[in-house]
Amino acid sequence: MELWKAMLIALLGYFGVNRTPWLLGQAGGFFGIAQPLVSCAIIGAIHGDVQTGVMVGAAIQAMYLGVIQPGGALPSDKAAACFIGASLAIASGGGVEAAIALAVPLGLLGSAIFQLFMTFNAFFPHLGDAAAERGDGEGVARANILGTVPTFIFYFILYTVANYAGVGLVEALLGALPQSVITTLSIMAKIVPAVGFAMLLKYVITEGRGWMVSLFVLGFLIVLNTSFNIVSLTLLSIAVAVLYVMARYGEELFGNKQAVATTTAAPVEDEDGEYDE
Repeated sequence: MELWKAMLIALLGYFGVNRTPWLLGQAGGFFGIAQPLVSCAIIGAIHGDVQTGVMVGAAIQAMYLGVIQPGGALPSDKAAACFIGASLAIASGGGVEAAIALAVPLGLLGSAIFQLFMTFNAFFPHLGDAAAERGDGEGVARANILGTVPTFIFYFILYTVANYAGVGLVEALLGALPQSVITTLSIMAKIVPAVGFAMLLKYVITEGRGWMVSLFVLGFLIVLNTSFNIVSLTLLSIAVAVLYVMARYGEELFGNKQAVATTTAAPVEDEDGEYDE
């Protein structure tokens, strides 16, 4: 991989690190650009293979559908899975199977690295607290800015080196793997997204909402028996959701406003039989 590609991916990876304040904060970074569908599509464009990037992103995104972060804990680092694992798989031509095989361990390793690095970065909040006790507003701001510097240096170097030096290793490993292992990885690539969907359904379908399984089955049948892609199905789902909300809650949402408007516009007859507009 060319060095400039590795550095560009590393820069994007830094924006996708959990708690990075830039690029609209955590919402635009970790929950935006670091989403596998987004990051892998961008990585695919950098490598000149957007189609593979989107396919890899969809597979990895499915793995993280049911993942939650209770109390800010990071069970698996999707940024490391995408900006290292997916990037190397796309660059080496390994495709979805290789991306899945790399994403799982790298996600867990990235989570451990993140926790270790945040422990180191705890120095800067204490620095800000000391400045606050002195009434030094500039010192508080300085502590917050300084806290972003080690994160940038560490993750930018990590992602750059991993992408620049790792493609040859990945290509050699993929070339040395027997066909049985490749077949196993292919099966895993199909099973892992199913687990992600199952975890998501577990949170969505609670007691008294079992009927929502029918919506999942309906979407599955549409994709299986038509030429719908994921974008078409998403738009159809949005339309169905809007129709359901309007049919179920439309009167509650808009009924009172219409009643008020009708009452206000209606003429009123006074005691003398005259009408007031």
